[in-house]
Amino acid sequence: MSTPHLKPMYVNSVEKLKEVLGENIYKSIEPYLHTYTGKVESVKPVAKHVTIYWIGRAEDRMILRTEGEDDIILSEVKEILVPTIIFRKLKAVYLREFMQLLRRQWELYDKEIREAMGDPNYDFLASCSLSPGIAKGKDDNKGTQIGRCMKCPADVLMGATSGLTEYNLVSRFVGDSAYALTGNYRARTGTAVDEVTYTTYTYTKERKQQDESKTGAVFTENHVEPGTLFVGKTVLFMPSPVELLYVLWLSIRTIRVGARTSIWGTMKVDPVALVADLYEVGSSYEASEELLNKTDEEEAREGLLNYVKKVAYATGTNVVEVSIDMINKLRSVNVVDKDLVKELWLNARNYISAVNEYIVIKKKLERSISS
Repeated sequence: MSTPHLKPMYVNSVEKLKEVLGENIYKSIEPYLHTYTGKVESVKPVAKHVTIYWIGRAEDRMILRTEGEDDIILSEVKEILVPTIIFRKLKAVYLREFMQLLRRQWELYDKEIREAMGDPNYDFLASCSLSPGIAKGKDDNKGTQIGRCMKCPADVLMGATSGLTEYNLVSRFVGDSAYALTGNYRARTGTAVDEVTYTTYTYTKERKQQDESKTGAVFTENHVEPGTLFVGKTVLFMPSPVELLYVLWLSIRTIRVGARTSIWGTMKVDPVALVADLYEVGSSYEASEELLNKTDEEEAREGLLNYVKKVAYATGTNVVEVSIDMINKLRSVNVVDKDLVKELWLNARNYISAVNEYIVIKKKLERSISS
């Protein structure tokens, strides 16, 4: 079940994965990695998934909430309400991190990236943003959401939509919510602080006197306490070697998640196990049931590894334990290395070329049917 065609197109990322994971482990997951050739066949869905299980540890207080709900998201695990980070929030964090990295790559190698993309007029900084604007459509006056370039590595892997292209990009970066292993959160009441003065006073033209400027606002927030452990799961669908390498690198970072991340929300993330299989394996909720009430990080890690081995046993898939040595090697990967950067962007170009080829084929078929 080997795929020898991977190495010529992804020679640098394959070698890095071998260095990080080891030759034998890489060979065991290689059948579930994908090659994007630029041809329509390469973007047709194939049963290839890589599942990454991880343990997160709150390094500061965290505010976990979403629109339309209370100021903390809770889920019931074995009759205990535990703080929950919905995957949409996690994905938003990693999308921002990935976009920031791509912008740094562009600053260093804009000429090389244009060559890899085959477009001398492509301007990533100008054409791709997570804050889309509103513009008129091409053929009518209806508002059309724009802002994503629909061709960069972030859009290709994590999905994007635009009113200015004939296609949308479905995310191949998916996963589960992350569940705390304990119901460790606390309500705190405080006085609102002005964001300009960092005091309880707000100074405006209308409020010149100090006694007239007091906000007086009292609020209550529910904070997840530092040291709280979470279990999460990330899944890559049809990942190429270079995409897997970059996601693994992103997965070992300390991130900020939740509300008010300028002052709260730090979480350390440690990948524990990696499973390559036809489909994703297990769920973070089921894992949280196994790990409930664990407060020691090493015990939680061992329990998660045992859970993954148990659910993977049914399919006969090998479980890759992500060791400290692997994590240290990932940290040493130079993600702005020119050769890796060119592979990453060429991979995106090939993906979009295949999508455009599919659109052409579909239009020809529709014309032949109508005639």
